Amino acid sequence: MEKFKPVLVPTASPRNDDPRGEAGPIDAYGAAAARLTDFLIGHALFDSYVNYEIHGEAYPFVEPDAVLPRHAAVAGERRYQNTALIFLLDGTLPPGLNKHFRLRASNRVTWGNLNRIAPHLDCTDYKAAHCALDTPEVEGLLKKLCSLDYAVMIERPTTKGEAPGPCVVTHMHVKVERLTDVAIRNLAVELGYIDRRLFERGEDYVDALEAKYFEYYGFSHNASGRKGAAAVAAQLFAEYSVRASVFVASQEDARLTVLDDGPLITQYMLIQFSEEDRIRFDIAAKAAGLTSEFPSFRGDGYQVMLYRVRFRRTAAGLPSDERPRPASNLQAPWIEIADEAILSPDAEKRLEVPFAWAKRDA
Repeated sequence: MEKFKPVLVPTASPRNDDPRGEAGPIDAYGAAAARLTDFLIGHALFDSYVNYEIHGEAYPFVEPDAVLPRHAAVAGERRYQNTALIFLLDGTLPPGLNKHFRLRASNRVTWGNLNRIAPHLDCTDYKAAHCALDTPEVEGLLKKLCSLDYAVMIERPTTKGEAPGPCVVTHMHVKVERLTDVAIRNLAVELGYIDRRLFERGEDYVDALEAKYFEYYGFSHNASGRKGAAAVAAQLFAEYSVRASVFVASQEDARLTVLDDGPLITQYMLIQFSEEDRIRFDIAAKAAGLTSEFPSFRGDGYQVMLYRVRFRRTAAGLPSDERPRPASNLQAPWIEIADEAILSPDAEKRLEVPFAWAKRDA
């Protein structure tokens, strides 16, 4: 990844996914979430772009009219897109969730398990100390673990009578086990779309609920694999009031999604500016106080920018006292754009300029 000198641009006020502002002290969990976000922007987006470049393939940039997940085009798996599914917990997994997350001695991150589960990975330099998220070696370990099936679990273990320590990579190849029908039913009951039984309003209604379930978590209606597991995990953490973050990047949509215990869904993606975009962005950058040229990824000539969008849930996607709710709400959007920004590629000082780029619903 190329390095760029940071430019002095006012950043937005601290948000629930950015603990680096001046709103309060940075805790270990918040710092870990910020580091994982920066790492995955590099691994899932920038490194993937380089993969396409090396193999002479065009990068699948997201288009302005496909930013909203319900408008995203159906696409197959893209072999050069790096993937990831990481669960970050502020603490350890509550006992009640053990039946849903497969955390066993057989998939703990240890030398023996690495050689058994992933003998194709070169882990000759592995040391247990590399699992701590505050060590420089952890990113090399995560790059290897992210290539495996299922998820990586990062916890913040505590010892009785002592303050919580750093976040640590504890498990790999973590399966999330919950029937999709149960997940859909629980959300539909919570939001008021059914009373008790999933099929009480017919199969067509359940099909519509399934599409809205995935939209609720920022995914397209046909989400599966890592994105399906990410939605289920985020729902389970919320049900048990666990402070956690779910990071997911798949080969299908070329974006990084972050689901945490806040009200917003955050996504990062690479976009390609048109000449009109560049002109509009220059105006926005000057309004934000930019005094020098804002850096793009891979050089300004490529016009490749790092774009962040945050979604909030609409009234149709929030709990309501109206029960049962009208079926027409399943045709209405459940998420909408809350804010957009262009970010600089330098992870050491992630700067931003607010910029409306996505095409919104009419």
